[in-house]
Amino acid sequence: MLRVTLMIFALCFGATQAMAADRQPKEHIVQVVSDYDNLRMYYKPKLVVIQPGDTVTWVNQAEEDHNIVSYPDGFPKGATRIESPYLKKKNERWSHTFKSVGTFEYHCIPHLPMGMHGTVIVGRHSKAEEFHEPTAKEMQAYHARLREFYDEEEFKYTTRKDRKASKSKSPEKHAHTSKN
Repeated sequence: MLRVTLMIFALCFGATQAMAADRQPKEHIVQVVSDYDNLRMYYKPKLVVIQPGDTVTWVNQAEEDHNIVSYPDGFPKGATRIESPYLKKKNERWSHTFKSVGTFEYHCIPHLPMGMHGTVIVGRHSKAEEFHEPTAKEMQAYHARLREFYDEEEFKYTTRKDRKASKSKSPEKHAHTSKN
């Protein structure tokens, strides 16, 4: 009986391995949409679930500047971050082949305030501790990219410590008085 069970297991395992080896990488298309009538810029679909080795191709749907950029902490440790050139012409394309398992969160820098972001899940969703932890140098480079589109006041980076210090220096907006 044990021999039969082991033989069935070996056949099933071998068939599963053969099916995985026979799988051909797929291409997935994401439309880069400029919806002027509704004042929206977005990726369609916003979420793509793929397998390692698959390629995602983003296709610009209008004459509008868009890019595809990973958040500094929006991709798995050890993976290559997503960073496209600007797609400026209608039907201009950019592709990325995903080799690492996990979650890749991305956005369009010029249209980030409009909520233009998306996600690619490769194989399975990343656990919190599996995301890349950006270095100070990576954050500075990312901030420099953002400042190409946003002035310093729109994009002022502060820490909790900075905010507490500025609150303690500024006068209270609403003075509270008590009547006894």
